[in-house]
Amino acid sequence: MKNVSLGLAVLTLFSCSSITQKSKGKTYFADLLKDVDKVQLKFFNHGDTLSEAITDQSEINIYKELITGKRDPKQKIKCDSTGQILFLTKEDIILNAYFSSRASGSKYDKACVTYSVEPDIFGSALTVRSGQDIDDYYFKLRSTAIKMAQH
Repeated sequence: MKNVSLGLAVLTLFSCSSITQKSKGKTYFADLLKDVDKVQLKFFNHGDTLSEAITDQSEINIYKELITGKRDPKQKIKCDSTGQILFLTKEDIILNAYFSSRASGSKYDKACVTYSVEPDIFGSALTVRSGQDIDDYYFKLRSTAIKMAQH
């Protein structure tokens, strides 16, 4: 009888964890990010971190669109971290994601984003809008840093 009870307990635990893992989809992340009022972009510029704070909600939505809870195994995306996206609510970090783009120093051709909610790791390609936005911020920040260094 103990073996049957133990078996049922293990089976129930396994079933519940499967349900929990499946629930980390688009609605899970939409709820998680619904109150985000600031996005912090950080670029790892060869040891010299460049940073930009974004508070415009329409621009924040560009980055929220990246966080879908999906993994695309067909794309086999390779991501090296050239930067970080911090999703914040009242200065508290809600989610931490890493991105890479060719313009910001990635050795890979495809721009992508990765993030995790233990124990799962998610990743996808950057959208055209987010990729352009990230590259624009990188070039602007890098240009400003170069000008500051020359003076």
